[in-house]
Amino acid sequence: MLQRKSILLGILVLIITLGASFILASMKEPPRRKEVVKKKSVVLVREIHNAHVGLEVSVLGTLEAHEKVEVFAEVSGILEKSDRPFLEGVTYSKGDVMLSIKDDKYRVSLYSARSNLMNQIAGLLPEMKFDFPNSYELWKDYLTAFNVEKSLRPLPRIKDSKEKYFISGKKILQSYYDIKSMEQELVKYTLRAPFNGKITQSNIKPGTLVRSGQKLGEFMNTLSYDLVVGVDLNNLEGIERGNSVRITSDNIIGEWEGVVKRISPNVDSKTQMVNVYINVRGKELKEGMLLKANIRLNSEVYGVEISRKLLVENNCVYVVKNSFVDKQRVKIVQYKGDSVIVEGLDEGSLIVLKTVGIKKGMEVETKRKSQASSSKL
Repeated sequence: MLQRKSILLGILVLIITLGASFILASMKEPPRRKEVVKKKSVVLVREIHNAHVGLEVSVLGTLEAHEKVEVFAEVSGILEKSDRPFLEGVTYSKGDVMLSIKDDKYRVSLYSARSNLMNQIAGLLPEMKFDFPNSYELWKDYLTAFNVEKSLRPLPRIKDSKEKYFISGKKILQSYYDIKSMEQELVKYTLRAPFNGKITQSNIKPGTLVRSGQKLGEFMNTLSYDLVVGVDLNNLEGIERGNSVRITSDNIIGEWEGVVKRISPNVDSKTQMVNVYINVRGKELKEGMLLKANIRLNSEVYGVEISRKLLVENNCVYVVKNSFVDKQRVKIVQYKGDSVIVEGLDEGSLIVLKTVGIKKGMEVETKRKSQASSSKL
């Protein structure tokens, strides 16, 4: 009996203890749940301002001399010495004597031929005085002014066919034109610069024998060049004679302005390109240089230039609308190195200036980048 009472007492104490614990637990305030605060990403954006953007085509080309001649001898003789020898690197202005070949023998032959003509004219004057009195004084004055060491002046005007037959019968005309031919030949003993330039190749030394047809060297204008570039048929539209060109080099510092001078009418069968010739001037330039030409086209678009890094899936960009990121398709008008010209962005829209970590539907806060003077983003 005593044992049973002890068990019941233990059960009672346990019930009282559990009840007290429950009452105390119900009196304790439940723990507050922490509110989850969603943090928005901050993205850098810029407001779109469309404008008329000029189009360019960027191509590479090789520099060629605009004026360049190979110098050949047309007569034979000994090359004379001069103050400025015909050597590589020597500069001449237009009209300067570059080469002189000894002409003593030929000049004496020319003087002799003129002297013979003078005698022929003197011999026909007595007959002219009676047969052609109206022309006599003209031929007499011509003979008086005759100088065997100077170029022949034009013969007096022949008035009629009778006088022409008379003059021709005395072989005056034949002698006159033979001498004029010799005078043209004498000019070839002195070679003059056809334009301002520099000797780029010399194959002759003073005192050596020059033979007719021998190549003596090369002479070129070192200030004016033609940049020859190959343009794809797809990019040829908008390129015309007179278009301005911005030219740069990877090897030397500088920028030059050129002008499209010529466009080949043919397509190169090997490259399927059309050659465009751009005139450019500059002391730093040299023949054979590889240069980059940015040809400004005669067309423009209403759009904006952006970095190629901002393109998503090749033809889309990220924009922010009502604090959410959206993906917008654009029309790519032209690729320009590390940038592209696009159309289709709404005026005043906000373009996201990065693509990493950005996706459509993100809620973001925007931070605007100051607008640069250029339309490029």
